[in-house]
Amino acid sequence: MRMQNSKKVAVDKIVALQSLRQQLGEELGQKITSGAELLDEQQRRESRWSSGREDWDALLGGGWAQGQLTELIAPEVSTGSGLVMAQLLAQARQERRYVMFLDVGQGFSMEGFSADDLETLLWVGCGSAKEAIEALDVVSRDENFFLFLIDLRDSEPSDWRSVKTNQWYRVLGQLRQRESVALLFARQAVTAVAKQRLELKQRLSWESLEEEREVLKASVRFQRSQVVAPERERRHREDYRGEILAVS
Repeated sequence: MRMQNSKKVAVDKIVALQSLRQQLGEELGQKITSGAELLDEQQRRESRWSSGREDWDALLGGGWAQGQLTELIAPEVSTGSGLVMAQLLAQARQERRYVMFLDVGQGFSMEGFSADDLETLLWVGCGSAKEAIEALDVVSRDENFFLFLIDLRDSEPSDWRSVKTNQWYRVLGQLRQRESVALLFARQAVTAVAKQRLELKQRLSWESLEEEREVLKASVRFQRSQVVAPERERRHREDYRGEILAVS
């Protein structure tokens, strides 16, 4: 009985919202757009930042999504996440864009990167995923930084699950506002707020690690994975998308 009542309330809210939208349109003579339509429109005209490699851009649909959070899943070691980081830093330095690296577990090693590519990098050591996202919530408002790298590969699921859903969405709104690029590196899926989830599944052999870095980059393959929201995030997303009216 309670479930039926909840469904009826939801339907009544949708009907009332549609009625209000029609009334406003008739009275104001202006276009009325729902939050869901605004988000869909934004996604259709989504900007991309080139990875600096034609082969990667082809796999990524033109490059890394701007104004979005992208998850890059590396379930095992030696699958190429370090190569991706190196390419991101190289491209950012070439374009004189500043990078914020939020490192949980402090596994970042400068020896693995070109000294020149570290010129535009600011590294921040974080004690937990929650601390890293709280820091991202603050620094993503800073217009001086364009690229944010969040390394949660050494984090446990119980750690990032403590991050509140509304904080993820607040970060996402700030990324959209500045059309920044944010990549979250992890061993498994973290949040459904991510625009896209890519997996690195091709494990590099020990022998291949002796190859030149540019040769190794050519072997990196991104596999798209479906982003599925947990129930609590799904409810939050529906509220976020469906209950906002905009008058333009």
